[in-house]
Amino acid sequence: MWERFEEWLMKEYAYDPCRDLLVINGDAASWITVCREYFGKRACFQLDRFHAARELRSCLSGHPRWRDVRKKLAKQDEEGLLVELNSAIGALEDEAKEQQLAAMIRRIESMPGCIRDCREWLSEQGVETTGMRPMGHAESVMSRFAHRVKSRRSWKDQGLRAFLRAMAARIDGIGWRKGRLEEEEPRPAALASTTSKRIEQAKRKAGRLWVDVVRQNIPYLQQSSGTPIYQALSALRDGGGV
Repeated sequence: MWERFEEWLMKEYAYDPCRDLLVINGDAASWITVCREYFGKRACFQLDRFHAARELRSCLSGHPRWRDVRKKLAKQDEEGLLVELNSAIGALEDEAKEQQLAAMIRRIESMPGCIRDCREWLSEQGVETTGMRPMGHAESVMSRFAHRVKSRRSWKDQGLRAFLRAMAARIDGIGWRKGRLEEEEPRPAALASTTSKRIEQAKRKAGRLWVDVVRQNIPYLQQSSGTPIYQALSALRDGGGV
């Protein structure tokens, strides 16, 4: 199955097994987790947070540690999550839930890194992750795409590609003009000229106010006549020596 998937990636996205990395998100079904063996170090498997949260809720809802478990899962703190789950073992008062939770712990421990943020793994592989979204946010964006383009709508390939590009640009805050993406809108010449004039006016005003700003800022220089500092400054003003 994963071999055919890899062939599809190579055909559709020019995927290079010797160069490109994969982040795979899914539940803990055996046919999905076997991807870890097939791709090895070239892929990072993420346990889907929706399925993980649903299973944990069924075991721990109402338990005193449920709030802390939710926080650890939301922060993708894998080590902290395992600590909380192991602390709850033996305190559920339900044998079926105890067994379910114990199986969940074994599952997470058998797949190191399945809870943590995939961007950490990518950074370790030398990938620049600035601007990347966490897996949960990426899934949310995909749901928005699916909701907008499906729902019994019919598309031509060219129209669908153009619409998806425009929708992605809108989500990322990128301008879209005449069929092209523009990360920064050009500033009108009139606006640039007005801004330049305001800067020059501010500079001139600062120059006029400078004397008032620095006047009497150093108390030591405000001593009365007859003091050494007064005599020294007077001599410097008159161009003489002290």
